[in-house]
Amino acid sequence: MKNPLLALVSALGLAAAASAQYAYTQQVGLVTGPVVMTEGCILVDVDGDTDLDVVFANGYVLSTSGSAIQPTILINKINLSLGLVDETATRLPTLAIKGTLVIAFDIEGDGDKDLLFSCNGPSQQRLYVNNGSGVFTDESVARLGVLSLAVAGCAFADVDQDGDLDLFLNDELTNGQLKLFRNNGLGFFTNVTATHVVAAPKSNQQDVVVCDIDNDLDLDVINIGKSSGQQIYFNNGTGHFPTVNTALLPAGTGLTYEAEAADLDHDGDLDLTMLSVSGLTDTVLRNNLVPSGTLSFTSLTAALTGGNGDDDNEWVFVDANNDGWLDIVNGSLQSSGEKLYINNGAFSFARQVGVAGFSPLIDSTLDVAVGDLNGDGVFDMVTAQGESGSFLNRAYYGTGPADTQPPRFVRVEQLPAVSTNPNGPWTVRAVLQDSAVDDGETSVATATMNWSVTHLGGTTTGSTPMQFLGGLFFRANFTPPPGVIMNGANVSFSLTAIDTRGNSATTPTQAFTVCGLQSYALGLGGSNSSLLAATGSTSAGGVSTFAWSAAGPSTAGLLVLSLARASVVYPQGIVVVDPGLLVAFVPISTDAAGTGLLGVPIPIAPPLVGLRVAFQGLFDVPFSLSNGVDLVICP
Repeated sequence: MKNPLLALVSALGLAAAASAQYAYTQQVGLVTGPVVMTEGCILVDVDGDTDLDVVFANGYVLSTSGSAIQPTILINKINLSLGLVDETATRLPTLAIKGTLVIAFDIEGDGDKDLLFSCNGPSQQRLYVNNGSGVFTDESVARLGVLSLAVAGCAFADVDQDGDLDLFLNDELTNGQLKLFRNNGLGFFTNVTATHVVAAPKSNQQDVVVCDIDNDLDLDVINIGKSSGQQIYFNNGTGHFPTVNTALLPAGTGLTYEAEAADLDHDGDLDLTMLSVSGLTDTVLRNNLVPSGTLSFTSLTAALTGGNGDDDNEWVFVDANNDGWLDIVNGSLQSSGEKLYINNGAFSFARQVGVAGFSPLIDSTLDVAVGDLNGDGVFDMVTAQGESGSFLNRAYYGTGPADTQPPRFVRVEQLPAVSTNPNGPWTVRAVLQDSAVDDGETSVATATMNWSVTHLGGTTTGSTPMQFLGGLFFRANFTPPPGVIMNGANVSFSLTAIDTRGNSATTPTQAFTVCGLQSYALGLGGSNSSLLAATGSTSAGGVSTFAWSAAGPSTAGLLVLSLARASVVYPQGIVVVDPGLLVAFVPISTDAAGTGLLGVPIPIAPPLVGLRVAFQGLFDVPFSLSNGVDLVICP
């Protein structure tokens, strides 16, 4: 008779093996709503209840004019055993559009996701604004202006790093131009293409990818299409794109539909996947920037093994087997099922068949969205169908291991060891990716800068949220904490990212010291009516130039130097330098306008680095005192 203990051990082993399988199984009937031609889909929490809803961009290019179809929104009620419920009628404007893609981003900074539908055309592009509860109004013309474009690809990004999200729209028309719409911070967009983007016509543009492709800590844009000369526009750091390169990427042979960016080999730069760049052959492009120092790409069509050469339409990245490496999902128009390629960590990706990979199913997939629909920690997929066949959009549940991998900091900005800006802010930028990446977004829930400041009054700690700027790019602007004197302070910080499953990663600590010139005690009123300011070098051997104004005309005065700030009330006014630590009185005077200048040399003496000297101006009739200026000598 078989040993019961051995049988139990065997069963447990089989169960463990089964649970380790990674596959995507179609969930028949989960996707509801009309069966119509669909070109785009996203998973996004539109109603603020923390689960992922589904939005479909419906519409199809039947002719030059295309066909107009109402978009679809499915609200996630899987936790209520109701599945994905079609609530289009109560949440979206009743309007048929020629949707090609849909993206979700917060246009006005109110904390909810708005929807941008790119549309075939020529037609008006559609911007739907969220009321905070997942009900949308059409504000396309008011916020975008009247547009008559044929757009296949769109992307959001804070290209000028001013804190709001700007918009790219490409153009399918002959000799079209990639277009940039700048956000004014309130969710109203202005077409600044003529002044911000170099003229570079390209026909049949298809997809827009935003990312920091050259590791210079700003967002560039890649524009590909069904024409030769795939474009990389390089950001000059101010949201202007004065240069474009059409030689770095494979030219394409008329069928290049989509690209995606992520660090696939963990070397600190962003690699690319591109669809159909050689006949029907897809490719993976290894970025050679790290370690070579020069931006270039190696096209590795052979890196996708086990099946290539079909007419495909979409990429997404997901860590299907929870090993810390991003695998590739390919939404196929022609193959007998979507494709899952497993990353072996050495830039080789093997297609999974049989019990792994996707349920075998021939359909016309035009888009794929990735996210955890049912809250089990495993990433799921939704596909959009729209070129032929039954047009039945589908959902696939992932059956692999739950996500336990922390987010990965691809690149973190290294701040200088010394900051000469005591007033801040201090900006830290990072490229982050987690276990799911699609169209520049990743499954990171929060990212923060955790800081500690050692200053005159002790130590203050806190954290600053990092803002997502699009294209896997995050930024924190750390401003001086209230009441803390930053001049002369020491700052240490690290960055922490937490994904949607609670997995977290923290960077090594960085540190910097603050030195330089800082005005203080401004606006005291009364006799403290003159103004003192300073500019120039604050390092040994340099010269700081002090300037005073709003004092009496043609009058004498003193520039008082002390080793500390203070606030001492006298009948004549408030002295803002420490009277007990005075080191010098320098005679000064004003001109007929009540102004003056004085250069103060910084001694060449290494022990003086870090020394604090506080300055205040005192002036004769009419008697007045100035605010203070604080100098901490820099290295």
